[in-house]
Amino acid sequence: MQRFKIAAIIRAGFHRGFYMPTRHAIMLALAALSIPAVSMPPQKAQALEPEKYTVYCANDHIEVSFWEIEQMKVRNGSDVCQFQSYTSYSSALNFAQKNFGGEGASCSC
Repeated sequence: MQRFKIAAIIRAGFHRGFYMPTRHAIMLALAALSIPAVSMPPQKAQALEPEKYTVYCANDHIEVSFWEIEQMKVRNGSDVCQFQSYTSYSSALNFAQKNFGGEGASCSC
């Protein structure tokens, strides 16, 4: 009988002294963490756009570059024209070779 009273006192002390504040702290933390998850809309994953290699005529020479046409005009002046774009550097080089004689060959816009 004495054992049961001791166990009841220990449970009551544990319940009041340690368990309740810890439980409240955990519940408060979970509630705080769930607020941003509920209020923020899910965002779709975006695929990276593949890099494009473009064949240009810049300053009367064929050039293969990953720069956009606007950037090429800033770098080389307004005498730039664009021919074809590819997702691989080797394909752009092949196009330049077959149609103009390769990178560095003469061209005009």
